[in-house]
Amino acid sequence: MRTIGYHIVKTAYGMWLPGDQRGSWSTAWDEQIGFMDPHTLQPGDPVRLRMSAERMKHPVVRWSPDMLATMERALAQCMAESDWRIAAASLEPTHIHLVLTYTAGDIDQTCKWIADRCTKAIRRDCGHTGPIWAKGKWCGFIYDATTWKNAVQYVQRHNIRRGVGPRPYVFFPSPS
Repeated sequence: MRTIGYHIVKTAYGMWLPGDQRGSWSTAWDEQIGFMDPHTLQPGDPVRLRMSAERMKHPVVRWSPDMLATMERALAQCMAESDWRIAAASLEPTHIHLVLTYTAGDIDQTCKWIADRCTKAIRRDCGHTGPIWAKGKWCGFIYDATTWKNAVQYVQRHNIRRGVGPRPYVFFPSPS
């Protein structure tokens, strides 16, 4: 199957820790708990959640409106310099959703580059000195038009729920 795009979710530092009641995408090995199945959703576990919270070296991050505006500008610049486009996005205080078109580059490296550019912009423009992002990301590959449409609508519903319209960002063309 040919990849036509990606649905990427990345969270703020300290959000959705391993053991969260919603489940979590945890690493394959934990020194105290032991082997965990890699790349599978792990169920909520209050002990694991407590252990994850105890390991945090910095306070939980909730992105401020200034940080989100800075992230929006950084994403627009990334898109302008890339072979991919942002088809849908939702930037929220705790996490972001991006639906990107296919890239000829490595998507994992692309995600790292986007996160790095946003981090540098937030540190430069907002003075934040701690971590910006939680470790890792969720990246779903999209292979067909139905899944593409569903992913775009899912992300747009996040924006509509917040009362900002489906495509509120500078990297989307204004409706004519």
